[in-house]
Amino acid sequence: MRDLHIPGLALGIVHNDEVAYLQGFGVADPSGNVVTPQTPFILASASKSFTALAIMQLVEEGKVELDAPVVTYLPSFSVGDESASATVTVRHLLNHTSGLPEDTAYEPMLSNDMSDDALSKRVAALSDAEVESRAGEVFEYTDANYDVLGLIVEKVSGQNYETSIRERIFAPLGMSHSFTDQVDARQSGLATGHRSWFGFPRPFDAPYSRAAMPSSYLISSAEDITHFLIGQLNDGGYETASILSPAGIAAMHQPAVREVDRDIYYGMDW
Repeated sequence: MRDLHIPGLALGIVHNDEVAYLQGFGVADPSGNVVTPQTPFILASASKSFTALAIMQLVEEGKVELDAPVVTYLPSFSVGDESASATVTVRHLLNHTSGLPEDTAYEPMLSNDMSDDALSKRVAALSDAEVESRAGEVFEYTDANYDVLGLIVEKVSGQNYETSIRERIFAPLGMSHSFTDQVDARQSGLATGHRSWFGFPRPFDAPYSRAAMPSSYLISSAEDITHFLIGQLNDGGYETASILSPAGIAAMHQPAVREVDRDIYYGMDW
């Protein structure tokens, strides 16, 4: 915090099925409210882990197949290459090997679209996206992959993405300080975002859009994230709840694709 001029943070450490450490540090906003383990933060790309879990839950229910083309669940899905539109699978999206380029992530970052069809419009806009490689060939990280997955969750589950996450993940994991709406989170002390200005943080009211909720905009606290991690580390189990089978958790954590020229492997957002 000192070296990077971070105003506030919350830290949770999990060991097996127990929380070994949980503490808040610094301030959550310009008015000086202290950070606690219950302070909500926008999760940014950690949101993707929840979307991947939601997809795997549907896989275990027999409602989604990992190697089925995306058009099986989203018939109108298309990208700039017609042949590619039919070959991108759910697994390609999970592993960032769809061929969609990184720059497809940027549009929602400039939007405050909270409309009911924000996610559908976001995915529809990919119809002009230029694919840079054939599906399954190259790892290229882009939020767009997970926004498409979020729309699959909607269409297959029959409920909007946010409701699905709240009912199927937040609730069974006892994540009572986790949110799918910035307005609700602010009532519980949502931490103020910052961006660096000549090395020092300045408060920043960033855009917040349902168009990128599955990739970037879920909200949670350090305490709640420890519950999520316990489930990940213990074969899907948290207290008396089970969010996924042991085999499903193992599949999520399996190294699937090498990250270009680095000796690092990517799984389903792990």
